[in-house]
Amino acid sequence: MAASNNNNSNSNSKAEEKPTIMGCDFEIHGKVPKEAFELFAVAQAKLLGLRGYITRVADDFYKGQLQGEGKVIEKFKQLIATAAEYVAAVKEFIVKNLKIIVDYTYETFELRKSP
Repeated sequence: MAASNNNNSNSNSKAEEKPTIMGCDFEIHGKVPKEAFELFAVAQAKLLGLRGYITRVADDFYKGQLQGEGKVIEKFKQLIATAAEYVAAVKEFIVKNLKIIVDYTYETFELRKSP
């Protein structure tokens, strides 16, 4: 006389709520030490769970794309702008075209070599 265990009755009627994913372009202006800054930016983005890329356009100019929750994108911006070793070098961090996206288009965050 074993009791039947019906796992199907444990269906969750509330749909799993996914956080809103945001996507944006960004620009960083400033005379930052290239290799150290690139490693720092990629490491911070990955720690925060952001996806996208960063690429060096000129000696004092980086650009890229970010995908993740809006508050996490803002956290990344704050980390870059206030990092002690770069605070004097980063002149501007601009977020452009911030919008809600349905799904991620990047698997991770990466450094792209400039063309």
